[in-house]
Amino acid sequence: MRNYNKALLIVAILIVGGGVGFFVYGFVTMGIIKDSFNFSYEPVSPDAIEDLTINVDIGEIIFQYNTTPFASYAQIDVSIEISGMFVEGKTYQNFFNPSIEWWDNSTATFSLLTLPDIWFDPSHWFKTYNITVIVTLRTDLVFDITALASTGSIEMEVPEDVILDGLSLTSSTGSVKLKTLGDNTFTGSLRLETSTGSIESYVSKTNFSSGFQALTSTGSLTLNFTNCIMGNDLIGTVSTGGVNFKSYNMLYSKDIDFNLDTSTGSIDVELYQYISMGANVTGTWETSTGSVDVIYRDSLVDTGFRFVSSTGTGSINYVGNGTISGLGSICSSTNYASATYRYVFSLDTSTGSITADALSA
Repeated sequence: MRNYNKALLIVAILIVGGGVGFFVYGFVTMGIIKDSFNFSYEPVSPDAIEDLTINVDIGEIIFQYNTTPFASYAQIDVSIEISGMFVEGKTYQNFFNPSIEWWDNSTATFSLLTLPDIWFDPSHWFKTYNITVIVTLRTDLVFDITALASTGSIEMEVPEDVILDGLSLTSSTGSVKLKTLGDNTFTGSLRLETSTGSIESYVSKTNFSSGFQALTSTGSLTLNFTNCIMGNDLIGTVSTGGVNFKSYNMLYSKDIDFNLDTSTGSIDVELYQYISMGANVTGTWETSTGSVDVIYRDSLVDTGFRFVSSTGTGSINYVGNGTISGLGSICSSTNYASATYRYVFSLDTSTGSITADALSA
């Protein structure tokens, strides 16, 4: 028994000692890799609309526009920083494909792909990435942009008087942010999407010819429209998280559906209409668990509203100058029957209250 205990003690010492030695060597070989790369897009045969695809496994994607002239159609600047134990003596190619494989000029596609983690290489166990991909676009060109980030955020700011065709910004884990500064047009479809992360969009004086879609599985959704034109359906969907929507003087090119939906979270809407709508808007604002709160204002005799509400557990509260019917489930503006253009929404929640503060001319 005594010899057995000694053997156990020796094995324990070796294990502990080996573990200590492993981490000591790891700290001794603590390192950091810093590198940067630049790419230019020079189309073989220029088109009226230039397709551009950015695909990044990990890192932040930032779209910006040029403030000084440059000859190429677009520029891509990549900054890489990899740090951690056992990193000393390694290069970025221990973690990513070689840079010569990132950019395909013939298809205007940029792909920054990570190598599979190597289970026996401890530098892959403790690594930390800090990666930024900045895409600079020319303001005098029209782009159709697709951006995909597996792990990382995507941001885009569009300056005044810039036209885009389509825009698709998708992140698996990270936020998506879009801002337009005015007098912009999207001639194609627009889609913002993230699996785990928030979506924020602040747009001003922008024409969305083909509508607007924003979807997130887990995270908040914030949409803010000022003096914009909507040419097709407006959709905002969340699985787990709140929805905050605000519009001021929206103009509609045709009758559209306007739907906001979340499974777990509240919906807060502010809708101000002081110019002619141009068309009718119908839709559903719905949550399973959470409240629906609406502030509605218009000052137009040709514009009216109707809210049809339902709740499983919670109250329905209407405030303003509307007429209430159906045991309090329906609220309409006093001019609803004579209005040329109408907002008609179904407000629904399974567990939560519904409150609408509405004033109409």
